[in-house]
Amino acid sequence: MQDKRNNDNINIAFCFDGNLTEQVKVTVASLLDHGVTDRIHYHIYCVCTKDAAYVETPLEQIVRKRDPQSLLTVKAVENLYEDAYEVRGISTGTYLRLILHRLLPEADRIIYADVDVFFLGHLLELWQTDMSDCVLAAVKGSVNLSDKWEWNSGRPYWKHLEAMRGRYINAGVALMNLQEIRSRNLETQWSRWAREKLYYQDQDILNITCQGAIRYLPPRYNRLTYLEAQDYDRFVSEGIFTGQECEEAIAHPVILHYAGDKPWKRYDSNLGALWWEYVDSQPDLRDLFDKEKAMKYHGPTLLERGVRKIRKLISREKL
Repeated sequence: MQDKRNNDNINIAFCFDGNLTEQVKVTVASLLDHGVTDRIHYHIYCVCTKDAAYVETPLEQIVRKRDPQSLLTVKAVENLYEDAYEVRGISTGTYLRLILHRLLPEADRIIYADVDVFFLGHLLELWQTDMSDCVLAAVKGSVNLSDKWEWNSGRPYWKHLEAMRGRYINAGVALMNLQEIRSRNLETQWSRWAREKLYYQDQDILNITCQGAIRYLPPRYNRLTYLEAQDYDRFVSEGIFTGQECEEAIAHPVILHYAGDKPWKRYDSNLGALWWEYVDSQPDLRDLFDKEKAMKYHGPTLLERGVRKIRKLISREKL
């Protein structure tokens, strides 16, 4: 697609490798079907490893069909973080967001979103967030809940996050101030931390290096689907979010984030039926995934769980 420049468009980036090319089609389609208005359009940047470059043509078709005024730029690149730490089945493709400031010199800010998100509304208010002297704007994550924080506190590097208790972000959706990232030369720190074994990978890196320069977004912009109503009650009781913020996140989320079970793998994942209802309604998406297989899968077997636990014990990963 012709890479025109339109300052009226909202910049948004997705970073992925060859494992998530089908999923990014759904994510981009949901953004355009639910997030476009007469005056809101997007410049979509897909930054991927070279094995995923073939996704450009089908993505062009998805964008052109849904909103000809939105733009698409696909950048297939060498992953500078290819040798970074991998854990929990998450590949190093996630680290590609750490080079957006370098790859997109024309952009001063961009919304980053994981490929396992599903859009239900437009992003104009998020895009217009005041980023004065801030590097990131994001939503506080479930790691802040007292039991999860204590569970993580035994990690050797967690001492660098002590000041982030109650403020640790889930980086699956983030407004990134690329200009500020460049001026602070954060890439130097990011490259150094990427050599460490961090359980939450580049999310930990961002939380460690951006302390004091984060603006917090309401949770409706990153509604973690694995969380239940009682989890949001705990957010309120522990002072992480207000009751109104949690009510809005549950009743009127703008972005659903399937950070736990993936609906394309497990149909009965929380809020997964909503994802499938959308996919089934779209002729250009409905044949991308094996729905019958997803409906048969109800999580790992006891044997699979045992093997996973043994592997973690052998590798000395915290369970």
